[in-house]
Amino acid sequence: MDNPEELIANFRDALDLCPVGHPHRSASLICLGNGVGTRFRQTGRTEDLEESISLCRDALDLLPPGHPDRSASLNNLGSGVFVRFQQTGQTKDLEESLHLFEEGASHVFSNTLSRLEVAVRWAALARSQRHASTLRAYRLALSLLESSLLLNPTVQMQHKILSGSNGYPTLVSDAASYAIENGDVAQAVEMLEQGRALIWSQMRGLRTPIDRLAEVDKDLADRFLDTSHKLESLATSSESKPINLAAQDGLTGTPQRLVDEIGVLLLSQLEGITKEIRAMSGFEDFLRPRLFSVLQEAAVEGPVIIISHSEYRSDALIVLHDRPPVSIELDSDFYHDGPLFMKDLKTALEKVQREPNGCDADIRDVLKSLWDQVVSRVVEKLDELGIEKHTRIWWCPTSLLSTLPFHAAGPIRVVEGRRQYLSDDYISSYTPTLTALINARPKPESARYNIGQPQLLVVALPDESIPLVERECRAIQKDRDFVKCLVRGQATREAVVDNFRNHNWVHFACHGRLNTKEPFLHAFQLYGKVRFTLLDIIQSNLPNAELAFLSACHSAGQTIGSAHGEVLHLAAAMQFCGFRSVIGTMWAMADDDGPFVAKKFYECMFAEEDSPEVGFKRSARALQKTIQRLRRRKGMTVERWVNFIHIGA
Repeated sequence: MDNPEELIANFRDALDLCPVGHPHRSASLICLGNGVGTRFRQTGRTEDLEESISLCRDALDLLPPGHPDRSASLNNLGSGVFVRFQQTGQTKDLEESLHLFEEGASHVFSNTLSRLEVAVRWAALARSQRHASTLRAYRLALSLLESSLLLNPTVQMQHKILSGSNGYPTLVSDAASYAIENGDVAQAVEMLEQGRALIWSQMRGLRTPIDRLAEVDKDLADRFLDTSHKLESLATSSESKPINLAAQDGLTGTPQRLVDEIGVLLLSQLEGITKEIRAMSGFEDFLRPRLFSVLQEAAVEGPVIIISHSEYRSDALIVLHDRPPVSIELDSDFYHDGPLFMKDLKTALEKVQREPNGCDADIRDVLKSLWDQVVSRVVEKLDELGIEKHTRIWWCPTSLLSTLPFHAAGPIRVVEGRRQYLSDDYISSYTPTLTALINARPKPESARYNIGQPQLLVVALPDESIPLVERECRAIQKDRDFVKCLVRGQATREAVVDNFRNHNWVHFACHGRLNTKEPFLHAFQLYGKVRFTLLDIIQSNLPNAELAFLSACHSAGQTIGSAHGEVLHLAAAMQFCGFRSVIGTMWAMADDDGPFVAKKFYECMFAEEDSPEVGFKRSARALQKTIQRLRRRKGMTVERWVNFIHIGA
């Protein structure tokens, strides 16, 4: 503000118009306090800081414990007192400010997002002073982040919250880094699981229990959802809303008193309903984060490597099935270098459009950097832990790192003139979360999964830009009577949706389209240029689905504007709707690779038909063998073979 004096004068005049007892006096005091605080930041005058704190304290006094604006007011006052601590170094100011932040973050009658903002600030400032409340702040912030999504019903609204420039994208990794600093790697894993891929987790974890609960006790499920929405909407309600709610519950009084009383009533109801749910068999952990002892199940068939990325520290966390997790601290440069690798990769892939053979060196630089800074250290630790070569491992990168090809890091050596990469030593897969991997594996009590021949649906849409799709379809269908192909005009949206239910394996060979502004509109392009979107996919529920091969551009690709760590791509959507193993592409694929990869992949899959292993579980090894053959093709470039990845079981 160029002229704070004029602003402050106007705020003083406004305050004069709001005498004691006026309903807007608290807001007017806050405005004046902020104005005086602005002048302090410009002039450094101590008396301005003291007046600002005094005004904010007076404003808070006018907001009783049940007032929906109390959290924001506590945040204002806490911020002022913390600035005074920075000026004076007085411990009492530090303690008071952090106490105010904690009270604001814990104020159940305020808007959840407002409380989350306060909790994030509390955690950052407490950590900067090595304060004992830091872990408590992070735990509450993660819980509020989950709650804020629960009470925002659409995935678009949830994505908007997570992709905002408000500190939420880095909150989870920051919290995990604090747990690692304090020697609790298991807790770091729990935090990373609780706070990343939240949109998938909310749909998979929260919505599923609600659906299961409705099957057991629909009335209880309805009461839980209804009470949650009422409590969340109360803070921003009009004056008539609390009166209407009060009438339903037989309450009377002034609007503010009604807000307070309804808030107490709804909170009590919600707590009571949650206790009822948790008292039911099978719902003991309803809305509770999973413990590490449960999450370890994800590593039953091989270690899971989580890459945590925070300005405080970055780590590779190795989750093992029968041992405590292992943390490998990465170089401090990796925090800044990781996003640069992503940008370098993006630039190289854009270059491919102009010079098909001109980006190899650039992509090799990225793969070499990943090896040097991350993967080599992971492999060294895997050797120490006795994890054998040529077995399966899973990668679970966080934040922007989820766009990087860890599976192809290297070269690690040169053998007979040929570069060897990580994919020559390990069978790598990816998973958005540990829970997603656990859910992708069949349970012993579940229906028997296909060991021999599956029912395979092929959706093929050749055109002038991808003419070899038809050859790809023929290569899959050859001598296999269990393959059904929907080609060209047969591949309508209705036909695809109908056939989804009757086939446990699917293969898409068509255009994949990214939407740079709205990830839920990423899509496969079907007949008539109709788009089968990510949202369409997740509306499907396919409990018997097993394997999806997405031979389309960008089917496991993400856009820069997508929320950090949410892993919003078509392959993840296929996994969510029921497919236990998914093969996708990280970027645009070459049309020439489609027929070759499909032919070799399914040859590998059906060459082991006598294997006792469930069919879809052979897909990771089959893809590895296929890509090794692809690499040997004449004229093969790095970006073409690195492109294919395996996700899930």
